[in-house]
Amino acid sequence: MCSVSTDDLEPLAVRAAAPAVLPDLPADAGLTWRPLTPGDIPAWFALCQVVDVHDDANERVAKSELADRFKGAWHDPVRDSVAGFDSDGNVRAYAWSVYRPVTEGTQAPVLFGAVHPEYRRRGLGRALLAWSEARGRQQLAAATVNLPARIRVYLDEAHTEARRLAEAAGFTPIRWYVDMRRDLGVDLPAGHVPDGLRIEPYSRDRDEDVRVTHNESFARDHWGSSPFDAESWAVDVVGGEKFRPDWSFIAVEESTGRVVGYLMSGAYDQDWEPQGFTEGWTDLVSVRREWRGRGVAGALLTAAMRAYAAGGMQYAGLDVDTDNPSGALGTYTRLGYERRQGSLLLTKEI
Repeated sequence: MCSVSTDDLEPLAVRAAAPAVLPDLPADAGLTWRPLTPGDIPAWFALCQVVDVHDDANERVAKSELADRFKGAWHDPVRDSVAGFDSDGNVRAYAWSVYRPVTEGTQAPVLFGAVHPEYRRRGLGRALLAWSEARGRQQLAAATVNLPARIRVYLDEAHTEARRLAEAAGFTPIRWYVDMRRDLGVDLPAGHVPDGLRIEPYSRDRDEDVRVTHNESFARDHWGSSPFDAESWAVDVVGGEKFRPDWSFIAVEESTGRVVGYLMSGAYDQDWEPQGFTEGWTDLVSVRREWRGRGVAGALLTAAMRAYAAGGMQYAGLDVDTDNPSGALGTYTRLGYERRQGSLLLTKEI
């Protein structure tokens, strides 16, 4: 989390420099522009599929993930999204500024968007990026808690054209991530559990304990992260179709019954065919500070690897911030994870 004192910050409503009106979108592209609705999910998903294949995306979008964009009180598709429809009702381009207000950490909209390959090089990507940035600034200007802020764009490292577009709009690369995988056909580590601790399967009745542990460990120590409230945790972490509770685990302190670490997993089967292997994916893993350096993360990861293997998966996968100060990259490497492909975060600091 950012260490800047809010006493040193101008009001976010000033820093955001939000426009009163969003910029116009191209009127000469043969498209009708309007917000996305739940009824548009099939056409929106069709666009995302074409774009993912054309761009050989590291991660492919699932239809259920698009449906989740209409859940949660912080989502406002009428104001935060726009899409270009051709005369047959096909979605040919879209943009969405996703913003979840927080009370600590960093206020940070993330911009999503895509343009059909046949509609590229007409200025649509540039116009949609400008539109979504402007909407992100409006979202920040309306924030009720004055915190450090940034507008985010995540890109695959191989997508050089998209990176040039973002950099031309003033976004700066600030963080790099690497996807890693671990062959489950190779002998797994012992997964020693430290004394005074036990590893248990995740269960819904411990969900609130896990959320609190996340907020007090990962969210407070991991760069750029902010706490989840109960609703956003339910929607974004444990409510998605791809979440696998049977592949998720908690580390429990025996003397107190307190959750001191956790690992949350997903099965993103839409990625398996294009990447050429099946995979259990570790979405989140963290350990409270006082238990770090004792092998807790390794025990959680080993438990997950065994669950993935029992589920017929060929690999265990995860991604890691290469600048993570906890030494996570080294932990993963020692457990047999190997680097695959990268992504990066570009931002405008507000």
